[in-house]
Amino acid sequence: MDKLHFIVNPVAGGTSAIDKFGTVKGMLDDMKVPYTYEFTQCKGHGRELARSAVEHGEKYIIAVGGDGTVNEVASALAGTGSVMGILPFGTGNDMVKVLGIPTEPREALNVILADRPRAMDAGYVNDKFFVNVSGFGFDVDVLLKHEKYKKRFRGMLPYLFGIVDALTHLRTLHLTLHDGERTWKKDALIVSVGNGAYIGGGMKATPFADPFDGLFEVSVISSISRAKFLRLLPSFIKGRHTGLPEVEYFRTKELYVECPEECLINYDGELGSGMPARYRIVPGAVNMLVPQDTAKANTEEKK
Repeated sequence: MDKLHFIVNPVAGGTSAIDKFGTVKGMLDDMKVPYTYEFTQCKGHGRELARSAVEHGEKYIIAVGGDGTVNEVASALAGTGSVMGILPFGTGNDMVKVLGIPTEPREALNVILADRPRAMDAGYVNDKFFVNVSGFGFDVDVLLKHEKYKKRFRGMLPYLFGIVDALTHLRTLHLTLHDGERTWKKDALIVSVGNGAYIGGGMKATPFADPFDGLFEVSVISSISRAKFLRLLPSFIKGRHTGLPEVEYFRTKELYVECPEECLINYDGELGSGMPARYRIVPGAVNMLVPQDTAKANTEEKK
């Protein structure tokens, strides 16, 4: 394969990305695989570096970090001829769970070196790009609380504390939704729009989402009491909520949502873009290096 170009987030995973990337560099040196790399310096820098890499003719561009780094690099590579790989060395690593990319350095590198690209879908909510899951409501409140605890705790603890904190301020959103065929009103606690399946370090919000089928999976949890929501939450985390009476679950290529309440939107763990929210999917937007089983599925679909 051609030279690999790595875009590395040095603070991903509490700086463990640096140590793991050092291991990868050692393996590449041993195998005499040519490579270059750059470090991101701030939020959004990964997108700039990836755009520059494309302009300079890099064919294989690898995101090294967590879901935020993946989002930034993918947004720059969408619609280009470059191929993207992932070394998932962040904390949550939600996107790679549905792709089947391992988090162990040698195994993740092997996926890249095997050179099996597959055209993966991506989504937009208003002008914001995402490859995994976007949404609003309780999950955004968790992310806001998570930021507070991230300064004091590492790993998954900030997410867990964020969930507990958000539960004490559970709020109802009064929504109007339109999916291109029908318009309806809904009082809800969570709306998740998935190209991928996982949020928050492993919660299976849209468990049947397939980032190669040209469709979003949407999960809407109705407004219910705190006690009932607490009973439902373990099912939501495990992806066993889709058939419950409190949950509306459907597939669509587009979604338009209005909400009178103040409402930030989550896209791949980042927050922005208030209401109204207009979702659209872009099939085959990013050429992603994937494991053999995922690449094999692509071959079978073309037969």
